[in-house]
Amino acid sequence: MNKTSFYILILLAVMACKMPSSDSDEIYIKLESLGSELTGINFNNKLESKPDLNIIEYLYYYNGGGVGILDVNNDGLDDIFFSGNEVGDELYLNEGDMKFKNITQSAGINSENNWSTGVAIADINNDGLVDIYVSTVSDYKNLEGHNRLYINNGDLTFTETSKETGLDFVGFGTQASFFDYDNDGDLDVYLLNHSIHTPRNYGRANKRFEKDLKSGDRMYENLLNEGNFKFVEVTEKSGIYSSSLGYGLAISTIDVNQDGYTDIYVGNDFHENDYLYLNNGDKTFSEVSKEKISHTSRFTMGVDISDINGDLIQDIFTLDMMPFKSDIFMKSGGEDSDKVSQIKKDYGYNEQLARNHMQLGTNEGIFKEVALITNTYATDWSWSVLIEDFDNDADNDIFISNGIYKRPNDLDFINFQSIFYTKTIERKKTD
Repeated sequence: MNKTSFYILILLAVMACKMPSSDSDEIYIKLESLGSELTGINFNNKLESKPDLNIIEYLYYYNGGGVGILDVNNDGLDDIFFSGNEVGDELYLNEGDMKFKNITQSAGINSENNWSTGVAIADINNDGLVDIYVSTVSDYKNLEGHNRLYINNGDLTFTETSKETGLDFVGFGTQASFFDYDNDGDLDVYLLNHSIHTPRNYGRANKRFEKDLKSGDRMYENLLNEGNFKFVEVTEKSGIYSSSLGYGLAISTIDVNQDGYTDIYVGNDFHENDYLYLNNGDKTFSEVSKEKISHTSRFTMGVDISDINGDLIQDIFTLDMMPFKSDIFMKSGGEDSDKVSQIKKDYGYNEQLARNHMQLGTNEGIFKEVALITNTYATDWSWSVLIEDFDNDADNDIFISNGIYKRPNDLDFINFQSIFYTKTIERKKTD
């Protein structure tokens, strides 16, 4: 996440004006990039590869952190929280005119020895002030810590209360989503987690019914409505999978089928299916991806759900890594061979394709995939998608962030990694 004075401010500085091309009738949205010398934001998620922690030892080493937009003091100005990996998290207060002040230390934000991966912003204790929840990778290699919950004190300071509230998860955190799953007036939370590559992550699809303490997703119910600000885990009884098969990289919580209850879409990397959990309205979910969706992205890395085509039905857009440049495409790992695809099918996995998917919702409750005909199937190594009306023309637009410092799906790298692991195994046999 180089010099983040950068891209998040591109979104904040949308000018909502149209600029016609000189040689066509195409319309463009004018965006302005503001540098750190103007904004005061100097956050830099700098990574320095080490022998015990690098792209080979940890596949998601270059996945980056997350950015949260919040109004800390309810002054009507949006502030910014950056989560860092080998650098600390930082909180910037908006002082107006797009100038920001770093208040990390005075606000009580402490991420020492934590590898932060995502940040969720919500009024978690229903006091009218937005709070901050940070997901982390912990208890792996030299990484310590746990997920952290910062409660807003209302005076530009926060109190970290994850242990007191039961949200100090230790493991492979990716992101959290706070929503009211039982419509009782308080915010519950889904913790999206991910796996690391080990042989136990491969096998038949029924392994998703096994629970993994570090990699498995978690569902927690908020007891605030009962007079006790504490979260209790309800993963198993709510019908949420919590296995090591889930390489969770993306989550969206919204009422997909418009029945008044919030549903969940989870985007998983690699061989595991994406999950579409429909809320049954009785504190349980039913996972229906196989029944509702014909095929999905294989390496799902970002997801957003919105009404893309204006028919008042929710649509699902998921991101993958398919390059749009032919030279990069030819030297990147792509689709499975027919043999591998058949093995996955025999093992109980749904069909997946290594490209973006635009799933249009229908009145029948199923989704029709149209990424190829809408020319949205290839946006290279893509991370997050925002479906918004950026130019105020009443039509939803799509913003996609992409790029990676080093490409683990490069065929030369895959070949190198294969040789590396083979030699490692041979060396262990001789020792």
